[in-house]
Amino acid sequence: MNELVILAALLQAPAYGYALKKTAGLIFGNRALHPNIVYPLLKKFVQNGWVEQSSTPGDRGQTRKQYRITAAGRKYLIQELSNFDAHAASDDGAFLFRVAFFHALPKQKRQEILASREQFLNSRATELAKLSDATQADSFPAIALNRVMALVRDELRWLRKLRREIEFKKGDATCRPLHIPRGTAHQF
Repeated sequence: MNELVILAALLQAPAYGYALKKTAGLIFGNRALHPNIVYPLLKKFVQNGWVEQSSTPGDRGQTRKQYRITAAGRKYLIQELSNFDAHAASDDGAFLFRVAFFHALPKQKRQEILASREQFLNSRATELAKLSDATQADSFPAIALNRVMALVRDELRWLRKLRREIEFKKGDATCRPLHIPRGTAHQF
């Protein structure tokens, strides 16, 4: 997933490695992704032709490396975003990451991703209901289980709403990409 996040962070504009560490960290809910993760991936991306690297002068006379996604990188990213198996359907982060980039996926692929996630959640709801039946009412385990069940029900409602929005909108142009405001992640 690190790979996809870093490539996706380059969709808006070229960025420095430091900015990519910060953006990826924000997406993952951390302060910043470790340099030992980011820079080897950037090197791999350059070698594969997914990213171009250029040198620019820094504020203090140093040379900074700036990275820009290529057409091949975009194609690879879209291909990887489209890969959504049962394991990915069970991963909240993997699912939400793809939803954030629905604008880049065809309508059919969006619907498949939603159907996979819905199938996972329905299966989870069934298992949670069985567990609930075996749990003593008014216990702390029951309180925690009820919370998880409520989250599953809420997401299933949200998925139905999202599916209706996708079905009733004509064409793919109605969905707009995630926008990272200037002066934030790419300016670090």
